[in-house]
Formats: sequence, structure tokens, C-alpha cells
Amino acid sequence: MALKISLVHRAAIGAIAIYMLAAVQQWTELKYLLKPTVTLLIAYPTKSGSSSGIFWGLLFSTLGDICLMIPRDDMFVPGLLSFLVAHILYTASFRNAPPSLSWTAAPFGVYAAAMMAALYPGVAKEEVVVQVGVVVYMLVISGMAYRASLSGNALLIIGTLLFCLSDSILAWDKFLHSYEWCEFGIMITYYTAQLCIAIVHS
Repeated sequence: MALKISLVHRAAIGAIAIYMLAAVQQWTELKYLLKPTVTLLIAYPTKSGSSSGIFWGLLFSTLGDICLMIPRDDMFVPGLLSFLVAHILYTASFRNAPPSLSWTAAPFGVYAAAMMAALYPGVAKEEVVVQVGVVVYMLVISGMAYRASLSGNALLIIGTLLFCLSDSILAWDKFLHSYEWCEFGIMITYYTAQLCIAIVHS
């Protein structure tokens, strides 16, 4: 079956390309304008889609985008909480995925444990609220990816795995070591993940 991509999502893909160019060229004002705008474009077609949870999840993601692009340390936790709510809404919206637990959850548990162990040296220096938030967030996003894996929908599975990758790069960049390519890697995987999830539910 051919993949159906709405006109608005096609516009979002174009906006993503412009954003990535702005990221490479360090056009800060344009990045600030496009970052939440792209997520709203991805969200719009899901408004009348198969699950309202995806639409609301994308709105919380937009709020998270805004929080994280503000260059203040005290905006990290609100951004983290916004995306945490988004992932919970996404997970609850994966209707074709049975709420069961099996041995197939093992790789996702290993991923969560490995990431928490790797991030520990950096996260341990943060306030308790950040430490707890990171642990809860890792468990929730791993659970989201596991739930998606039960759906049998390849695009949804790819989307959630890319979300894990995006957040792993972001966490590494924030808590351990920053690389010049981190922003590009974070955002290209993030937007692709959101698109995959949204297209499935549009």
C-alpha cells in the first residue's frame, strides 16, 4: 500500500530542510522561528486523525521545543516534562499494540539501563529533580518504543526508534560531551520520528 503523505506534511518536510540548513549555517533567528512551527505543521493533520492523543502529544512536543530552545538551565526540566507527557500520550494512542509484556521487551530494557549507566557521571552532578526526571523519561520512552514494536507497523517502529536515538544524542550532548554535529543529529532524527508517528495516525 502506497504511503499517503498530506500536503501539510509535505510542507513540514520542506520546512525541516530549511531548518537543517539554518542549523548548519547558524541562522539562530530562523531556527527559533522554525523549530516550533515545524512541529505544529506535523501536528495539524493528526487533528482529525485516528487518535487525538497523537495530536495532543505533538502539542506538548511543541511546548517542549520552546522550552529547550530557551538558553536557560531552568528550562530543561519543563522541556523534559513536556516531552514526557507527549510520550505517554503517544504510547496510549498505539491502539494496535496489545498492552502486554514479553521477552521482546528485553532489548528496550537493556537500552534504558545502558543509557542510564552511560549518562550517570554527568547526571549525578545535576539536581535530584533532573536525576529523577531523566530516569523516568528513559523508562517511558523505552516503553513507548516497546509498545510500538508490538504494533507491527514498520513506520511507527522506525519513528519511535528514531525518537530514542534523538534523545540519546541530546542527553549525551547535555550531560557528557558536546560535538559540533549534535544539533544536526538531534533535530533530523527528532523531526523524522515525529513525522513517522504523525503520518501513521493522520
